[in-house]
Amino acid sequence: MPNVSLAELSPSQRYRLITGSVMPRPIALITTLNANGTVNAAPYSAFNYMSEDPPLLAVGVERYGDESHRPGEIKDTLKNITERGEFVVNMVDAPMLERMVACGSDYPADISEVDAVGFTTEPSGGVTVPRLCEAPVALECRRFHLLEYSQLRTIVLGEIVSIHFRPGLLNEETLRVNVDKYFPFGRLGGPNYAATIERVRLPVPTYSKTRGTPRS
Repeated sequence: MPNVSLAELSPSQRYRLITGSVMPRPIALITTLNANGTVNAAPYSAFNYMSEDPPLLAVGVERYGDESHRPGEIKDTLKNITERGEFVVNMVDAPMLERMVACGSDYPADISEVDAVGFTTEPSGGVTVPRLCEAPVALECRRFHLLEYSQLRTIVLGEIVSIHFRPGLLNEETLRVNVDKYFPFGRLGGPNYAATIERVRLPVPTYSKTRGTPRS
């Protein structure tokens, strides 16, 4: 079995190995506002939920690389979150997929990806940053903490203050998401994506027969 030590690899080599191994990954299409009120939208798959008390999610935001016309610059998403302290994570499903990918291009800061690719926005309920009308789920966040541990990447911790659901996705009596009606896409390695169509239901059993209940 091949074994690869990461210590002597370049960041790009590590990136390809890690992202080709850890998958599928959820996709955060993040909307932010710059100082002039331009709505930025950018996708990130170094993303997941971290905690429910407090309700936190984490996003890894790297600088523009050598493939960009903006090499070494801080990405607009991080700059806007740092300045305004708010952002929205818009989840991505099939009708959004190609436009989401187009938002990953290195647009200049004064050009709105939302306008460029044909998304539309509407006001959020808990933050001043708008959410995308097309998103099945939108998590409205305030900046909780920035982990500046590297010159190449910053981990953004966001506190989820409210969640907007497309009609039909939330059971308002049980406060559970109707997973049979929710089909977000995941990121694989490289320019590859996966649909979440096939489902398997397997509740976690408890070890004790007399204490606890299976998680569902």
